[in-house]
Amino acid sequence: MSELNEQGFQQSPPTPPLGARFRLSLMGAGVSCYGAICGIGGGLFMTPILHYVRKLPLKNAVATSLSLVSAATIAATLTEMSLGKSELTGDRWLIVAALVVGSLVGAQAGFLVAKRINVTKLKMIFAVVLVITGLRLLLQQSPTVAAAGMEVEPGTVDLLLSTVVGFASGFLAPLLGIGGGLVAVPALFFSFPDLGYLGARACGMAMGACASTRSLWLYSRAGVVDKHRAVALAIGAALGACVGVHIVHTEGADQIARVLMGVTLWIVSVRFLWDVYKIRRAEAKDRGAQA
Repeated sequence: MSELNEQGFQQSPPTPPLGARFRLSLMGAGVSCYGAICGIGGGLFMTPILHYVRKLPLKNAVATSLSLVSAATIAATLTEMSLGKSELTGDRWLIVAALVVGSLVGAQAGFLVAKRINVTKLKMIFAVVLVITGLRLLLQQSPTVAAAGMEVEPGTVDLLLSTVVGFASGFLAPLLGIGGGLVAVPALFFSFPDLGYLGARACGMAMGACASTRSLWLYSRAGVVDKHRAVALAIGAALGACVGVHIVHTEGADQIARVLMGVTLWIVSVRFLWDVYKIRRAEAKDRGAQA
């Protein structure tokens, strides 16, 4: 049984050997490459790996996986900016700024509400929404895709909508344990057709860079981040994200990215429904024991 540190979190297992850290870097590179292509940070996949495979306590796994998300989203954003065909140009930064402001406020609100809301019902509702959204992404016929960096001139209503999208992304993150990209990227794609999927993905990743880095800093202050594993993950994540951004800018890759996001939404939906099933089964056993 792991001991608790001064902040009340479980201490992480001992420092892993060099070979284990190298394998973590490889896993981080693969997860982040996938994430950079479809538009998510990758914590959705890395947290279960750290918890169930690497045997880190859950809170340590969540905190440590943020090193991957932070490194991946920062590297993806910087790589995007360095490309001649970058999706982050001109007034698109106004959309990113609105997303960031909304996500930071939403995350704070989500933390405050987390202990007062029935997360089980929320997961059921959100699972249905994810299934429908994933289906729309998979069946969406590609319109004439906007050229990379096509000028987008967001008005006041557009910026307000972006702020709302950011707020929803940040609000749901602490409640459901998901990254903001799962909400922001599909919402931007359907709300701003001129962005195209690549533009929505790039804006969502830029928002995620700010949100995940802030969360990582907070967890690090609490002493819950496993620094050795975090560094290994961050190195692999940065490299994998750079590769993913270059891949997604190849011809026709936007459609592949959209399909990957649709599949990812379904995976998350199944996970939520499984969580609800386990909770309901446990409640039924408790009622049976009390009868």
